[in-house]
Amino acid sequence: MDAKVSSLLCSTAMIVVLGMAGNRNVYAQAPACTEFSSSVTIQISTSGETAKVEPDRACVDTGGKVNWTAADGETWKTDFADDDHSAFKPGHMHYRGKVHKAIGARVRACSTSDPRFNEAAGGCVFKYTATHVKGGKTSTIDPDIVIKPGSK
Repeated sequence: MDAKVSSLLCSTAMIVVLGMAGNRNVYAQAPACTEFSSSVTIQISTSGETAKVEPDRACVDTGGKVNWTAADGETWKTDFADDDHSAFKPGHMHYRGKVHKAIGARVRACSTSDPRFNEAAGGCVFKYTATHVKGGKTSTIDPDIVIKPGSK
């Protein structure tokens, strides 16, 4: 093989590898859930100008409970796109509260045949938007909840 062909093959291989690295599954960016809790309280806050939630990825047992709260600021809210994309039973897409008040609900069931199941994440993934108001400024972030496959 001549030098030009060898160089071209090497360049092509590098482009393919770099392209694959940029095309990773969105859920692979956050660590997979390996431990799940029966109850998780998610703290919403603002760090600088940006909303922050802790934990960013909540890992919850099927039938477990998720609560949100904020220790500072004025108000907070969480929103799922619609009932199909909510981790909760129909009609529970929006939660809102004032500082120090915790609000939440029990999560729905998840199975490995569920369209939201993602093996890389460790369960059924539900993205939501968390909004925090502090000093009259609103900031948002888009964390997720991962529900462990099982029955309840």
